[in-house]
Amino acid sequence: MPDMFEAALAPAGEENPRALPEQSEQPGRDPIMVGGLLTQVPGRTDLMEISVPADAYVLPADVVSALGEGNTLAGVKVLEDLFGAGQFEETDDRPPIPIIAAGGEFVVTPAQVLAAGGGDMEAGHDELDRFVKGVRAELVKTLKKLPGPAR
Repeated sequence: MPDMFEAALAPAGEENPRALPEQSEQPGRDPIMVGGLLTQVPGRTDLMEISVPADAYVLPADVVSALGEGNTLAGVKVLEDLFGAGQFEETDDRPPIPIIAAGGEFVVTPAQVLAAGGGDMEAGHDELDRFVKGVRAELVKTLKKLPGPAR
């Protein structure tokens, strides 16, 4: 897999239709969600009671927004182009993990985590940790270079 940080910052390719988060409803349980969590719930508030597949990875809202140059929807598009739209099949026998998430986050499916790690789940989580840190570091560098507000 190409370096995820470089791939995410590369110019967007062919247009793909934007998909809403993939969701599976099961009676008595929070919805199982993958992909972009597009709601009016602010990032960093952790108010959304959802479930994610075991071994999924949640990219923080600030990283999603940074990839879209401050636009969360554009950041989701970048991530969908990078990982593919969040297709989730409930083939895992393990129960989903209930979490409290925030709007603007992006849930990476276990299959996408595995691909990021070259077939190794732990390596995929490590690669995504590096990805988050790299996006944040690049954002800080970019923000430091911006001019102040015009008067």
